[in-house]
Amino acid sequence: MILRLPEAAKQAALAGFATIAVLFPQALPVLLGLVVLSEIVAAAAEGGRRGLLTFGAWGRLRPALLLFLVPILALALVPWAEWPVLSAGRAGRLVGELLLALALAGIALAVPPDQAARRARAVTVGLGVGAGLAVADLASQGLLTGFLRGQPVDVITYGRSAVLAALAAVPILLAAPFPLLRRVFLAIPGIVLAAISANLAAKLLVPVAVVAALVGLWRWGPVVIALAVSSVIALPALLPIALTPAQECALWAGKPSAAHRLLIWTYADGLIDQRPWSGWGLDAARRLGAAAPDAPAPECARPALGRDSVPLLPLHPHNGALQLWLELGALGALVLPLLLLTISRTLMLLPKVARATGSAALAGGMVPLLVSFGLWQGWWLAGLSVFWGMMLLYFSRRS
Repeated sequence: MILRLPEAAKQAALAGFATIAVLFPQALPVLLGLVVLSEIVAAAAEGGRRGLLTFGAWGRLRPALLLFLVPILALALVPWAEWPVLSAGRAGRLVGELLLALALAGIALAVPPDQAARRARAVTVGLGVGAGLAVADLASQGLLTGFLRGQPVDVITYGRSAVLAALAAVPILLAAPFPLLRRVFLAIPGIVLAAISANLAAKLLVPVAVVAALVGLWRWGPVVIALAVSSVIALPALLPIALTPAQECALWAGKPSAAHRLLIWTYADGLIDQRPWSGWGLDAARRLGAAAPDAPAPECARPALGRDSVPLLPLHPHNGALQLWLELGALGALVLPLLLLTISRTLMLLPKVARATGSAALAGGMVPLLVSFGLWQGWWLAGLSVFWGMMLLYFSRRS
């Protein structure tokens, strides 16, 4: 992806990019910007005859323009936002991030099929190496990257890395342009990293993706997955979820992160009830979370937690559907099923293996969206953009 480099050097750069992405996900926005910028420079130097400035493939990205509904809606709701400047500024930044994602997808689509297979192999190797190094780093207590991180290296440190590696694991098994045994070899480090991670989303992601891949073998499977995930926008109607004291203690003892999420979701539901139609404004969850009080932990949970209270809204609701409700109101919540159903319609048109792989990616990507990260975290949006480009390279011959 660098100006006038030979193809082998570009593949090596892509492999290195993927490895760094897994080890240091926070660097992804900068790395992604550099890749796109280098391709723009290369295309301009060649008179716009190739790459990003070749617009023939861009028509295939038209469904992705629905993503821009989020910043458009956020700007339309600025007069009702609690922090109008914050909402407008985050909407503008989101437009830039979406344009970067579209640019990367356009680059992937413009790669000739023979080169696409080689570049897909390079990205796959990089992901496998990155996940393997992360596992080795954890086993050695930070021997590989501890001096770069400036903090203790543990399973929490690698939570983001584990999610990215897990997101890629099933698509690698199904569709990477390698023989089966090599695909298994390259996917195993990501699965191991997810299994040993402290991140709930990483642990759930691989089994969810496997089930979704099986469902996706059926032509209507992607629609079923989209409808199932879309049903989560009804979560505010189900909250609060009432538990008996015994059930609450059992949940805190068995899975304290799940018990904490119920508290977070219930508090976010109360904020949604205050502004169900207009929301509080894009990225308002961060400010609302900073002002939110802590909740006392049940007596039975305090020994395991090692503290007496937990935050009620730690920066975001840890649920994308609730965050859309909270920040953009009812119309914002409806964007989720609209996007998912549009994606599912596209997946239905693909051959069986591609459809199953896309279904695994769709369902897998929804796991962190619904239980873990905030919607507008830059590294996460960049990671999804890179993953989208990888999938386009995988199926450049088939779709």
